[in-house]
Amino acid sequence: MTFIIAIQLNDSIIVTTDNKQVVLTETGDAQFDTKKTTKIHPWDQGIITGTGESYVVTRSIEFFKRLAHSNIAKLPQCLDISRQIRELKVGTDYFQVENTKLLCSRYTEHGAQLYTIQRFEPSQPYELSPLQPMNITVWMFHPIIEAISSDLKNLYTDLKDYATFNNKVDWMNYYLNRLAPIYQKQSQQDPFMSQSFDFFFQTKDEYVFGHIPNTQKTALEFKEISSNIKSI
Repeated sequence: MTFIIAIQLNDSIIVTTDNKQVVLTETGDAQFDTKKTTKIHPWDQGIITGTGESYVVTRSIEFFKRLAHSNIAKLPQCLDISRQIRELKVGTDYFQVENTKLLCSRYTEHGAQLYTIQRFEPSQPYELSPLQPMNITVWMFHPIIEAISSDLKNLYTDLKDYATFNNKVDWMNYYLNRLAPIYQKQSQQDPFMSQSFDFFFQTKDEYVFGHIPNTQKTALEFKEISSNIKSI
């Protein structure tokens, strides 16, 4: 149960996730973690996050790194194995477990690329699919989006590549000030998400990761941003 906004540009990607964690207990009840949690997990070429049940997501990533040796082609298999193991413990009738899916990024020659790992029917295998440029993917648990529909439309209309900005700070301020109100508004409708969120910006040779408490009432304005080069 995670609220994710993922933006695939021509030369870069942006991913944001909320910070509220929900885990199924052995009785099948949803249990909220009172502490804020980071749902963006690093790997050698980018990040992995997911929506659904947090246990399935984190075990998938563990299998990916430890057993699949970070081979992105094997990430669908890691998710499948993680889900099956979880179902052995809690059963097969839980929507959160059955519908867990992943989002993964990696460096490319021309920028950064996002991939989804998901299936659309329980009888289908998980598929690794690249996101198309200049598109927004939104994953959420709460299906009602009237409060943020206009914000999402405006965000889509205003998509701009990293190369169009004068510098990295302008790029990040531009998008974060469009993303922050979406999290504020939707968190008032959806009890399974937080208004605070983590962000991840990635280009062809660097990334920036950070956290927004999202309690501000004025526009966000970063003046200086430190980044990491090449590897995460």
